[in-house]
Amino acid sequence: MNDTTFNWSEIGRIVGPCIRPGGPVLTERALEICSLPAGSLVADIGCGSGGTLQHLERSGLYSLVGLDQSEMLLSEAATRLETARLIQGHAEKTPFRNDTFDALFCECVLSILDDTSAALDEFARVLKDGGYLVLSDVFSKGSQGTDGLLSREELLDSLSGRGFTLLLWEAHDRLLREFAVRMIFAGECLPDSWGCGQGHKEKKADRSGISYFLLVARKPGPTFQ
Repeated sequence: MNDTTFNWSEIGRIVGPCIRPGGPVLTERALEICSLPAGSLVADIGCGSGGTLQHLERSGLYSLVGLDQSEMLLSEAATRLETARLIQGHAEKTPFRNDTFDALFCECVLSILDDTSAALDEFARVLKDGGYLVLSDVFSKGSQGTDGLLSREELLDSLSGRGFTLLLWEAHDRLLREFAVRMIFAGECLPDSWGCGQGHKEKKADRSGISYFLLVARKPGPTFQ
């Protein structure tokens, strides 16, 4: 991720700390599926300025860890968080031990990573057996990905190949449209991989092929009691 491409701090000031389609609404939807017990260790990969961690922290139910490569965003997150541990690092090569987390969130991050496959390998490695993986991001509606975006089939095949079982898949076209409008009013553009950055002007009319998903999957192992 290149945190110098977008002024995420300024965007956050205008549209709020949860800078993604759906914000905490989709986070709560995922938690309904996971049904995590109190005390679960939960990671937010690509935590940015801490919007999701702050939302989770307010519940008082979880032990929280946030990872982001941006020192600037982590510093901003630290000003709004009380208990979450913040670590600088990369999604493709995390500093965590095997089988560490009960749940892992990665919201609106996969599409801007340099190596999605490496990141998914890491997620599978650091999740405990029976742990939950929550992903939300843009995806290509076609059977094959375009412009660096994975299709539903490609993503599900990647997770299945790593042993994950799909528990939830939802497409949220409306939330993506609403987010795009908010970004426009903030004077910003979506990332290049979403089809509206520099060099993508000729593809702006083809955004009907892009949507936004929420996914919950489980790593094989015992379920929580």
